[in-house]
Amino acid sequence: MPAYTIVTTSAAQGSDAAEMNTLTDDFGSEAEAVGYSRRMADEMLGLAAQLSLDFDYSNVALYDGDLLDEDLDPDHPALIGVWVLDEDGAAFVPADEFRDVVTETA
Repeated sequence: MPAYTIVTTSAAQGSDAAEMNTLTDDFGSEAEAVGYSRRMADEMLGLAAQLSLDFDYSNVALYDGDLLDEDLDPDHPALIGVWVLDEDGAAFVPADEFRDVVTETA
């Protein structure tokens, strides 16, 4: 089974701090890993709704491989895509598009 790494980043409006969590696990396929990361994004949205939080910059990023001990960012070549979270829900953005958006806003 191939390994994938999921990185969750959450920050609420009005806070300068962001929390990051990293999980590496084996999945049957990339589609299974994408689905699992989507469920994590939905859970983050549900928790934010319960706590009445407005996200500032929150996402669930999916990487190909067991990368638990690496510094991961959107420029890492193993990035598959990112679930971007906002008041409208979770939207999957493939790696190339996400990098373009990050570059445009920098």
